[in-house]
Amino acid sequence: MFEVQDAKKEKKRNAIIRASLRVFARKGYETTALDEVAREAGLAKGTLYLYFKDKEDLYFQVMLTVLERFEAFVGQQIGQSENPLEKMAAVARAQIGFFADNPSYFRLFMVAFTPEMATIHKKLLEPLFEKRRRLSEYLHALIEEGKAKGLIRGDIDTADVVFSYMGMVNQAVQSVCMLWAGKVPPGEHKTSPQNKTEAIMKILVQGIAARSEGGKNV
Repeated sequence: MFEVQDAKKEKKRNAIIRASLRVFARKGYETTALDEVAREAGLAKGTLYLYFKDKEDLYFQVMLTVLERFEAFVGQQIGQSENPLEKMAAVARAQIGFFADNPSYFRLFMVAFTPEMATIHKKLLEPLFEKRRRLSEYLHALIEEGKAKGLIRGDIDTADVVFSYMGMVNQAVQSVCMLWAGKVPPGEHKTSPQNKTEAIMKILVQGIAARSEGGKNV
């Protein structure tokens, strides 16, 4: 009996999380009222307080849910390749694809990553930085492995490669999500996560300088 009750509670909690995600992504944190979340979830407002302390707690739990889904999805996409460059491409493709397939998640992150929200939701900073740290450490290990295997140049600091890679992927996520939402920046055209990933890896691995057959810049 208790297992059935726990399952029902978890199902209702997940329904509130999903409804909250849609409302927060649509309206942002400040202008969202719990009444709207309750209506979106098809529940009485008082029911929300059985699961979450207040709006800030609800927002925090929504963000944690998205972060966990994101991390799990990226982990699933890495695969079993022994080539660190292929793994880096898989990570980039997973990150871009995750947000392209879930634009509401992207909008939620765009609201969260602002100085104002960081001040309001200080407790969000720890899990955000922790997941970023884990990703950075994973990439650092991949690059070191690539250097050891002779696949990545050893004369470039690993931290600089990680910084460049993460910057390009973050910009690609934003670009793809804007394009797929119909907001096309000047000079951009609608493209797929796969194409963006290939472009990132070409720039990262081959550079942008044109080269002649002898290896000198053209």
